[in-house]
Amino acid sequence: MSDDLSTKTCIACHGGMPVLSESEVADRMGQLHEGWKLAKEGRWLVRRVTVKGFNAAHHLADVAAWLGEQEGHHPDIRFGWGYCEVEFTTHVVKGLTENDFICAAKFDRILALG
Repeated sequence: MSDDLSTKTCIACHGGMPVLSESEVADRMGQLHEGWKLAKEGRWLVRRVTVKGFNAAHHLADVAAWLGEQEGHHPDIRFGWGYCEVEFTTHVVKGLTENDFICAAKFDRILALG
C-alpha cells in the first residue's frame, strides 16, 4: 500500500466496514510513527506521547478530540501531567479498520508539524 494514509478521509462506519487482516494491519503499522503499538489482542492502536507538563498534555488531548470530530471517528484519550495517550479502534466491528489508521496517521502529521 503506497497511499499516504494522512491524506485520506474516514468513511462512516455502521458495522459494514471490514476488520483489517493481520497482514493489512502490519502493512499499515509500517506507515505510522514507531510510537504506535497494538493493544487489546491487536484490536486497538495506542500511542503515548510524553510532553512537558499538564497544560501541554491537555492541549494534545484537545487536538486528538478535534481530530476525532473532524473525521467522525473518535479516539479514547487519557492524559495527565507529562503525557497524553490516544487509542483508536472501531468499536462497532470490535477491531481495527482503515479509519483507525487514517486517524493515527493524521495525528502523526499534526505532531510532526509541532
